[in-house]
Amino acid sequence: MIKNLKIDHLLTVKTYPADVEINFSFSDMDFLLQRHELPFDTESIRIHGSPGDARVGSRQLLETLSRKEMVPRENIFLSLGTSLANFILWSVLLRRGDEVLVEFPAYEPMFKVPAYLGAKIRFFKRDGQDFSLSVDAIAAMLSEKTRMIVLTDSHNPSGNQISREVLHYLKTLSQERNITIFIDEVYGKFYRDKSLFIDYPEFVVTASLSKFYGLGSLRIGWAFAPAAIVEKALNFSDYLTPEIPFPPLFLAHLLLEHPVLGELERRIRQRIKANREIISAYFDRTEFLSCYIPKNGLLFFPAVKSELDMKKFHARLYKKYHMVVTEGRFFQVPRHFRIAGVCNSEMLADGLQRLEAALGDAQP
Repeated sequence: MIKNLKIDHLLTVKTYPADVEINFSFSDMDFLLQRHELPFDTESIRIHGSPGDARVGSRQLLETLSRKEMVPRENIFLSLGTSLANFILWSVLLRRGDEVLVEFPAYEPMFKVPAYLGAKIRFFKRDGQDFSLSVDAIAAMLSEKTRMIVLTDSHNPSGNQISREVLHYLKTLSQERNITIFIDEVYGKFYRDKSLFIDYPEFVVTASLSKFYGLGSLRIGWAFAPAAIVEKALNFSDYLTPEIPFPPLFLAHLLLEHPVLGELERRIRQRIKANREIISAYFDRTEFLSCYIPKNGLLFFPAVKSELDMKKFHARLYKKYHMVVTEGRFFQVPRHFRIAGVCNSEMLADGLQRLEAALGDAQP
């Protein structure tokens, strides 16, 4: 079991000073509906709901999510955000000493939490240039002790997506070797309309309303998984909280079932398109960075070309330009940093100008 429980990236995000003006580390899309467009009266939200089921939360949200995502209710586990869903599922699926293969680079909780639960972590590397994932990279690290493979899609931090070839290989591992395929697809909505679970019901996938819809404050997440795994997760969740608070569940239900959701998604995709063009143009002209441009989404993981002092660069970016990015050290790749281009286009363009200036200042 790991002794250091701190998730360095999350601690840093929660303690950014108030004078940060541009935050490229924050990766939740802005919520792009105006108050008058909301499908509920924000002054009179019900605190108590209709008679519910303490083990599954809001029946309305289960039914709405099942209908929208085309996933049977028995395959849905509701949770207070993706992170808690991940924790609960790892808790019920892993035993101390189980071998877990995790992609590299990896988002910190994806390996720290299983390690805390007693799993033995081994990494398999994504390609060093475009962060693509290959069958060979996974196969080379498999052993008879492997019980789970942990991935993100889109990949956090690079934005690359898992190929169909790799997905089919993972399905084979699940079916033939009983290896749990665990994919956090919280960024998946940025490039596809349906969950991976639709085509791969053997997998365990988690997601939420946070990243794409910009509703992180609701803390509504879920897992799609085989029914037997959902039952285990429901039983274990009673150790943590007997019931998810009703208001966020009900608000999520109201939004997901309302026609205004289509307009929200249209605005989000419009921003994605505009911001991708701005960021791609920046990477084409900058001399300081090299970056794989993912086919979709707004996550980018550029590498610094020169041998500048990364610690001093990040400090200068904040102190002089009042701006932050996600440091690559949180993904064990310190010469990179992550940009999430989810803010409005004007702020994005301003931030890229500040970033370029800070890089210029920091050159050796």
